[in-house]
Amino acid sequence: MLSKVLGAVGVVLLIAGVVFAVRPVHVNGEACGSVFQPEKGITPMQCDARLSSRGDFVTGFGAGGVAVVLTGFAVAAIRDRRTRVTS
Repeated sequence: MLSKVLGAVGVVLLIAGVVFAVRPVHVNGEACGSVFQPEKGITPMQCDARLSSRGDFVTGFGAGGVAVVLTGFAVAAIRDRRTRVTS
């Protein structure tokens, strides 16, 4: 059960990271684009700080999601091995 919960939480974190990555960023009413594709024709200095912080946010969600999913797999593998060894 714990491994399924960890897997679900990890997937939710990964999906949240993708949502924040594709969501457009606006600064003072100007569209800056998204983390994956900055808007064309903008002055980079206007949006650099905002896109950088959003990129850090997305990276945190992605890394956290991967870590939690891998922890879920590890818990499942350890539990499976433990039941095979004691049987």
